[in-house]
Amino acid sequence: MKYAVINASASGSNTVVAAVVGRRIRVVHYLAIAAGDVTATWRSAATAISGPMAIPQNGGMAPSAGVSCPAGILGQFETEQGEALNLFLGGAVSVGGHLTYVLAD
Repeated sequence: MKYAVINASASGSNTVVAAVVGRRIRVVHYLAIAAGDVTATWRSAATAISGPMAIPQNGGMAPSAGVSCPAGILGQFETEQGEALNLFLGGAVSVGGHLTYVLAD
């Protein structure tokens, strides 16, 4: 397991986990809280991998954790190989939190 801090505040794309050559970033769990009303979308580089999520001021998002099975860890979503995990914000609002991820082939 690997861990990353979510510390985004720019309108547009904010890198949460940098790209790793030949690997996918599979998010197992995350928690994020917004300082103001904002819409957030997880992206693999520039491609959406979640729908837009409207977060109210002091509200957040925290899905249940992924599960482990014989085939590996099932996560919430994952990037394409060699692409960064970005959090796209619809406005310049501070969003902070943390996430757990694994690197997959």
